[in-house]
Amino acid sequence: MLQRPTEGPCLHPDARHWLDKAAQSLVFRPYVRTGPMYDQHRQAAVPVVAGRLPPGAQAVLSYPYPERFAGADAGFGELGNRSFVYDDALALLWASERGDVLLARALAETLSALQLPDGAWGFSFAVFGDGFYNAGYVRAGTVAWAVYALARYQHLSGDRQFANTLERGLLWLIGQTNAQGLVRAGRGRWIDGKLFDPDYDARFAATEHQIDAWFAYVAATAADPELSTRLELPKARARLAAAMDTHLWRPDEERYAQGKDGDKQDDHSALDAAGSWAALYDAARDRPGRAQSALTWVQREHATVSQGWPGLRPYVPDPPDTWFVEGSLAVALAWWRLGDREAALEAFAPTVQLACAGGVPLVYAPDWHTDFPLSPAAAPTLWFLLVGRELYDHKPAVWSQTAP
Repeated sequence: MLQRPTEGPCLHPDARHWLDKAAQSLVFRPYVRTGPMYDQHRQAAVPVVAGRLPPGAQAVLSYPYPERFAGADAGFGELGNRSFVYDDALALLWASERGDVLLARALAETLSALQLPDGAWGFSFAVFGDGFYNAGYVRAGTVAWAVYALARYQHLSGDRQFANTLERGLLWLIGQTNAQGLVRAGRGRWIDGKLFDPDYDARFAATEHQIDAWFAYVAATAADPELSTRLELPKARARLAAAMDTHLWRPDEERYAQGKDGDKQDDHSALDAAGSWAALYDAARDRPGRAQSALTWVQREHATVSQGWPGLRPYVPDPPDTWFVEGSLAVALAWWRLGDREAALEAFAPTVQLACAGGVPLVYAPDWHTDFPLSPAAAPTLWFLLVGRELYDHKPAVWSQTAP
């Protein structure tokens, strides 16, 4: 476990210093396949769109130092060679926003090479070695983040070589829309942490995926107006927002439900769905009152202290003592967008202390919990950088696009 410091240099560390160190700590590797892409769950080769992997392709290691802290479950070290598509999308966004075109293009090459024939992406893959690709586990959130990052790259760089990849991803998202106007989750599921069902049709609609898709539509519209017109993205975006208002918003509690499956609303509270990403979404729609209510909800219901660190837990009611670093960073950004600079910096400060006390890349959580490991990780580090870029350099870098 990693205790919060009560004295010493990490009590009041310099944010800019640790943002600079964090930027240098991310680990990128050439994406190399020694044979056909392989999905162990289907025991078969995985068809992909590109078929050819450019020699310059890169990927970010999602857990670059999985054994830095003692206490990991057996087998966790195997993740040292794994990259999650969501993390590569975040890295592509970060590289694009800071103007690192060479790295951004190399990451986009990897995403293009991993796109499945139907336009979706699997969940994770081996960066080098056996060609493993978890293509059977597809989630709309991952697809939407890949689309969003590719759209921002195209918009910022002017490079249109991945325009077809972008369009195929958008078509998959639009095709996932159900009769209620919500985006279905995808396919595949883990049954008990060991058994995997690749044929499972994930028809439920997760609120976080709706937010991801909405921002993907907005970014793609800005990046390619002609494509937006052809695919009717403004209409898709408006329909999605209306469906969220109708089926996912809980007016009695002034927050969003975790999701909906058929006619049944999942009224559990998830940090991203109820408050952090949801607040950024409503701020972008010029609904500051609703965004403020969502933040008030999660700060009241999700507040926790883990190993002395004040933060927000990912779900209510469980787990009660897990600090979800990545989700808490999004709350800091939401407060900033709403104009409460003091609350934003206060929410951001513990992650600066965490960087100092635990080193960078930033750990995913300060203790070992299921799905929330005490391990240096790309995702919280990239959110740390994206949020810090706006708070300290006043350069919005993630989900800053607005729409009605």
